[in-house]
Amino acid sequence: MKLFRELLAYILVVVMLCMDFFSHWSVWTIIPKALLITLFIIGIIICFAPTKKLNLEQNFWLQLRVITFIVVMTLVLPLLGGKSEIGLSLTQPFFIIIAVLTVFQLRMQWKRVQQEKAKEEEIKKQQDRLKGKNQK
Repeated sequence: MKLFRELLAYILVVVMLCMDFFSHWSVWTIIPKALLITLFIIGIIICFAPTKKLNLEQNFWLQLRVITFIVVMTLVLPLLGGKSEIGLSLTQPFFIIIAVLTVFQLRMQWKRVQQEKAKEEEIKKQQDRLKGKNQK
């Protein structure tokens, strides 16, 4: 189920990016943009609202996959002939600033993951030592 929710989120992101990059397609005139954007936001909230608490490492990898997917799609869609209506491009200063902030945020989160792993290993070592003392 978790994989299905993540896959659905990727599909929603692709649809929204295609709506921006290929706005001349007639399929976008069938459904009003406001409705599509509302459905997109609701869908993303449903897809990423955790059903149970994710540990830091799972959360890190999920964020990394989503961010990488969006960046790759932002690279690929112009190569397929699309042109962003809102000016979404990897060469835009705003996009670069967001990317740099995202890298710093992911780096901090990765450090937290490593700290959590180190704490868990230390607790396990202490438990093993206590078990050894109790068995003697």
